[in-house]
Amino acid sequence: MKSRSFQFFNSLLTCPKCKAEIQEEEFISKYCGCGYRLQISFDYDLLRESVTKQTLKKRPFNHERYVEFYPLKNPDNLIRLGTGGTSMIKADKIAKKIGVENLFLKLESANPSGSFKDRPISVGVSKAKELGSTTVTAASSGNAAAALATYAARSGLDAVVFVPEHAPQGKIAQLTFLGAKVVKVSVIEEGTDPTVTLFKKAYKEYNWTPSPSFGPFNPFQFEGTKSLGFEICEQSDWQVPDWILCNTGSGGLLAGTFQGFSEFQQLDFISSLPKMVAVQPAECAPIVNSVKKKVHPLEFIDWTKTPNTVAGGLADPHPWDGNEALEAIYNSKGTAVTVDEPDILRTQRWLAAEEGIFGEPSGTAALAGLEKLVNDGTIDKKDFIVLPITGTGFKDPEVVFENVTIYNAIPPDLEQLKQLLDVMRT
Repeated sequence: MKSRSFQFFNSLLTCPKCKAEIQEEEFISKYCGCGYRLQISFDYDLLRESVTKQTLKKRPFNHERYVEFYPLKNPDNLIRLGTGGTSMIKADKIAKKIGVENLFLKLESANPSGSFKDRPISVGVSKAKELGSTTVTAASSGNAAAALATYAARSGLDAVVFVPEHAPQGKIAQLTFLGAKVVKVSVIEEGTDPTVTLFKKAYKEYNWTPSPSFGPFNPFQFEGTKSLGFEICEQSDWQVPDWILCNTGSGGLLAGTFQGFSEFQQLDFISSLPKMVAVQPAECAPIVNSVKKKVHPLEFIDWTKTPNTVAGGLADPHPWDGNEALEAIYNSKGTAVTVDEPDILRTQRWLAAEEGIFGEPSGTAALAGLEKLVNDGTIDKKDFIVLPITGTGFKDPEVVFENVTIYNAIPPDLEQLKQLLDVMRT
């Protein structure tokens, strides 16, 4: 496909609130300030003429497969690092524990930086390079920062990332080794995210390209998350799941995945849409609260307390993609549910012990949400359910050490081994 005839999207971006129209190359300098992600429209008639199920099938099964659906003028500008194409497996043992029959897990920890954030960030960094940027920056609890550092390194751009003061050491090490400049930021005001506060000041001062995985600061990255929905469609042999449960912080995962299904429906690849479920820790649940109060998407409710949850990646007091997430939940006739800390940890252990999948709490919390919705009758045991496991447990080892018993070393003696095994069985 020739680059000059490639573009399938409109370079004029639109604010969902004030309807301001801004050229893509001016998205930073002329941003309207309403606080919502500028929207990108695609030419679905042109996509329908250019992309079919058959053309997709001939391509390698990864993130690059869907390049026409990303806001790039030249497909060669997409950073290629083996992103996407993650496995979707049937999880019979944990399904039996929870009481369902058709549970599938999408293993996003297989992405290059270890989480689903590679999908949006790879597109955002690709677009930044296409627009001539030299430095990208983000505020992140860890996974988005790791993705940004990964794709910046691959593309030759500089990366500056702002992380919480107590971000897991495993994530900090990954960022530093990838060459990012890592700035820890401390809390100074209850109910605000200090990393976002400093990030906003810094990118304006230094003319860096804002590249967080959420909200209004970068309109392009959201489009990368669509590939998660695209892949689920194909891996399900075009049979749409009844439910997709998403670990939810800012709301971008849920909204972007649903957008993927919506676009495939517009191309007549599928005839229905899944019900989307936002699962949030009870310690930080602004989207759940907004759903319960049935607020308008553009009037989503912030969380007013500083979150204190083991699922640190879901601790977003201001859900930057809250309006998109609410629209997806309402339009899909889905729902939202909170989960308690002990249940997050318990189901995380289940997943590891029963299925051999080691996910971080932020990546597995939706399992506790599934259990809750099955128990209250919302989800039927025969429903087709997909749950993305969004990040590897190696990103947050401190949580593991706090919740497991590590036994002292023993000499190479069979009697002491027998005694230790007896203790381990109790």
